[in-house]
Amino acid sequence: MVRKWRKTSPSIYQHLRDGGGEDLPDEAGRPGPRWAPGAQDGVLIYHWGGQADEEELRRLSAAIATLKPGTVREAIGEARIVALVDSLLSEVRSADLDPNGIYDLGYALATESSEREAVKLGIALLGLFDAAHHRDELMTLGRHDEFTLFALIALSNTEGDATADLWALAREVHGWGRIHLVERLAQAPDPAVREWIVRQGFRNAVMTGYLAGTAAEAGDLAGRLAGAPDDELLEAAGEILTTLTEEGGPFAGMAGYQEGRRAAELYLGHIDARTRGFGPAERPDVGGLRHFLYVHALRGYAAEHWPELLPQCEEILTRPVWAELAPSALATADDDFAFGRAVQVCELLGIPTSEALRERLRAEPYGDAHWHALMRQATPQNVDEVLTLAAELLPLAEIASGPGEEDGFGPRFRAHRALDMLLQSLDAWPGRGWPLIAAGLVSPVVRNRNLAIRALAAWDHATLPPEARAAVAAALHAEPDSAVRERLERLHEGRPQP
Repeated sequence: MVRKWRKTSPSIYQHLRDGGGEDLPDEAGRPGPRWAPGAQDGVLIYHWGGQADEEELRRLSAAIATLKPGTVREAIGEARIVALVDSLLSEVRSADLDPNGIYDLGYALATESSEREAVKLGIALLGLFDAAHHRDELMTLGRHDEFTLFALIALSNTEGDATADLWALAREVHGWGRIHLVERLAQAPDPAVREWIVRQGFRNAVMTGYLAGTAAEAGDLAGRLAGAPDDELLEAAGEILTTLTEEGGPFAGMAGYQEGRRAAELYLGHIDARTRGFGPAERPDVGGLRHFLYVHALRGYAAEHWPELLPQCEEILTRPVWAELAPSALATADDDFAFGRAVQVCELLGIPTSEALRERLRAEPYGDAHWHALMRQATPQNVDEVLTLAAELLPLAEIASGPGEEDGFGPRFRAHRALDMLLQSLDAWPGRGWPLIAAGLVSPVVRNRNLAIRALAAWDHATLPPEARAAVAAALHAEPDSAVRERLERLHEGRPQP
């Protein structure tokens, strides 16, 4: 499909050069669900494994041969440049085209286009030339995760060493761009870069699993743990090792890290020594709870793979230090992440957290993880109390603004995400939480509606209250999404959900 290109203002390059935010100028006109910056390309690279579309390749190759930016933009249509770029560049290299014309075309696409795929193609064409001629433009574009992959490849085509530029970019991006950059930087000989990767660089906003193995290998995690690691390195080690124990999915995990058992043994030795020296009069360190969770994860892995490490894990986890740290953290944690860790540790130690969770939610009703924790602890005796509190604290009337096709991302949907955490548990409590389900059925967020349907499907259809039947019928009449409408039809007719 060829989509007529329509120029808008400003260009993406201008938007980013002038300090524009994450949302790009072409966001409003893009079809389909909204992806995080760089996510669609990242998924194609890591999980697709397909081939370039031949028709798209022929169309774009012919357009590039005209050396006219407008012709190229129109030819891009719905194409994903990341799936075509290698084949396109190969054809450009083999074609008898004016190098100056190709450079001018690439520069115009990269700096004047208001659609992201055109910008990516422009960066790719610039990558055929020495990056010294357009370094500043590449650095500007590369600071946005949507373009980092293309910028890093183009920056690497230089007569000098691109490591400094790539490292500078890696410290400014945090999503898919960081993943691509760290994988490239892991091959750099600079020891400072490798140390940054193992201490900080592996962390990203997508999933730690993408870089945990890379950091362990490139940063010589086991070798560093054989010395005297400081607090920062020890915490990074716990996070990396814990991530590697998570088997399944697209990552090799611990099985792909040859020194995994040695690194885990060294890490446990350091935690053993530190917790053994904790005295009752010492000031509790809230951050120390991370290590409880790391050791807990290693214990689960050791039980199946490294039984020789299991006794040390058990001994560390049963020390009194954790029972002293956890309640203090629960009462004093300033941010939701620290509070959430304290809740996890308290639950594992059998320390009650429900009252602390309620107090936290009364102060900040949109803490979705805290609603999830409360519902995880719910019993037949207290579940109605939790659901009543939710109905009081969440703006259900605002949530129930009518069905739409929203994905629920962004700050304006915080209440909807909190409702998600409640709705996803209600299929275990048939007959409970009707006000929450009623709001979910007419939320603009698709996931809210799907979870509300799933919860109602767990009720005995023959005993659905009249208000529920009427609400389902009204929701069916108004539903704009075909897949959700099919689920509502099944619910309305008393048929099982797929």
